[in-house]
Amino acid sequence: MNEPEEILNYFNEHGRRIPGKAFRVFGQSPSFYYQLEQPSIDYPTILAGSLKQAIVPVNLTAEAFEKKAKEILVLIKSSPAYANLLHGVHVPFVYFDESAVDFGMDLEGTLLPKVQEAFRERFPDAHFKALLQSDSTLPEHIALDPQSRYQDFVEASRKGPVVGWFFPQATQEFDIQSQRQQMSELPMIEGAGGCFRGGKDVCAALVGSPDLLISDDHYAPILCLSAYVHTDPRLVLLIKAYGPHMEFWCMTQMLTKDTTQVSEQWAGGVTIFATL
Repeated sequence: MNEPEEILNYFNEHGRRIPGKAFRVFGQSPSFYYQLEQPSIDYPTILAGSLKQAIVPVNLTAEAFEKKAKEILVLIKSSPAYANLLHGVHVPFVYFDESAVDFGMDLEGTLLPKVQEAFRERFPDAHFKALLQSDSTLPEHIALDPQSRYQDFVEASRKGPVVGWFFPQATQEFDIQSQRQQMSELPMIEGAGGCFRGGKDVCAALVGSPDLLISDDHYAPILCLSAYVHTDPRLVLLIKAYGPHMEFWCMTQMLTKDTTQVSEQWAGGVTIFATL
């Protein structure tokens, strides 16, 4: 008689990736000093914000968005490898972009301005700004990490609207390299795509839920856009709350010449998505 196939749980009861021996993490168990609150899910409001920033087709309905989002939740819940993700914070979003624009140019010229506008509309007395260290630039300087499966998301979003769930704290406290290793080790979900996060999905999630990082009760983690790789390997792309404000940073990840940052505040995330 054949032995039953071992079912692996890749995420713990908090929705955090269970660290393997090859991963470099701040702590084997999360400290929860930096945390997000699970927002209420209001599909019409999220879609309205996405329509206003023109990241979805004008004929998309809230009913279609909600239906597809809930179908993806069922797929995640039915997957032993991924089901525990749902114990962590998760945010639905929708995105469409058929252009083939340079990733850095797209982030600088389109996506970040859309996040800024959505954030300022929600928090008119706060600021959203971008800070680039060491005279760094984004256009023509951003590629995709080949382990991230992010190209799958890019190609899907060029063919039609993509509905996704963004899990912002799935690899919190992992260093950037350990974050980037995840999707090459995680199995696929039948009927859905999965990727490590980059600029398009994160910005779409923040356009639809601009208050995600803002809290009066907790310090928010820093969102690492780890699927995006700068031509200068010392640099990483981050989005963070700064009190009531939100900022994008292109900054060094180096603690010393040969040692990279590993922080309890830095959070990598997973996106599970499907096309409409």
